[in-house]
Amino acid sequence: MSLKVIFGLGNPGAEYNGTRHNLGFDFLDALAKEFSFSWKWDKKMNAEIAEGIYLEQKLTLVKPQTFMNLSGVSVLKFTDYFKIAKEDILVVYDDYNLEFGLSKLKIGGGDGGHNGISNIILQIGADFPRFRLGIKPKCKASVNLSNFVLGSFDPSEVRILEQKFPHWLKNIELVVDKGIDIAMNHTNKKNAVKNEQDRD
Repeated sequence: MSLKVIFGLGNPGAEYNGTRHNLGFDFLDALAKEFSFSWKWDKKMNAEIAEGIYLEQKLTLVKPQTFMNLSGVSVLKFTDYFKIAKEDILVVYDDYNLEFGLSKLKIGGGDGGHNGISNIILQIGADFPRFRLGIKPKCKASVNLSNFVLGSFDPSEVRILEQKFPHWLKNIELVVDKGIDIAMNHTNKKNAVKNEQDRD
């Protein structure tokens, strides 16, 4: 696997800025800033795109502007046009099933109830690399899913995310430098240990 493209999922429009469902967009903004990449609107791809050289490799960041439920349309169009294999992409998104602040790299699997991932699976199949960013509420039973993911992070959550982003950036650096398999083994084990420590 040679990472060529990172897709971040979210909804376009100012009204969605800062919402949980736009965490993929927010994280790609952080990546672009870290890598000194500049965003440009690409009408043909219906996406915001930033690209450049990172760790001596060409890397492209893509924020589909199709709205979440049609994310796969943009992913398919981009990968088909530039002849990019599924194993050479990474999709970053908010995950309602993963504890808040945790992250996990994986390849393939179901959609976990995420409409953006569901549409990508519909368009290109399920076996693509993913970077899940946890937004799970403390009490899922009393939460309306749509209202929750389209709601904004509260100030305490924003502070936690500000602390998490540098660690997640290192995860991406590891994927670019060593590949998804090594990155999964390293980051997922590390996160599992931290999760157990947090529960103690």
